[in-house]
Amino acid sequence: MLIALERVARLRAEQELKKLAAFRLHVMAAHEQVEASRAAMAQSYAAEAPLSVAEARMANAQAGRAARDLARAQAELARMQPRFEQMRERAGREFGRAEVLSEMAENALSAARQRRERGQMIE
Repeated sequence: MLIALERVARLRAEQELKKLAAFRLHVMAAHEQVEASRAAMAQSYAAEAPLSVAEARMANAQAGRAARDLARAQAELARMQPRFEQMRERAGREFGRAEVLSEMAENALSAARQRRERGQMIE
């Protein structure tokens, strides 16, 4: 019976790990978006040459757009983070459950073997 429970627990753990891996890709993409927005904003402020009024307006518009993109990307990442942590905890819990059941099954089989061996030695 423990072996059957272990199989079910392994399947559930595998399912949770797959969900976590898929969601992790989304979190990584959000991190990359934040970094890209930071780089774009830094680049818009990096111009050292004097700018004309038109160029300054364009640079200011680009910096504003980069700042809005950065704020949006950071907010999206902040929304994703709690769910990611919950999914990670759930996957760890399911994996731990499967490991405990596996160990219990091994111990039960080992105990059964020892009982059989003792029974054979008595005869």
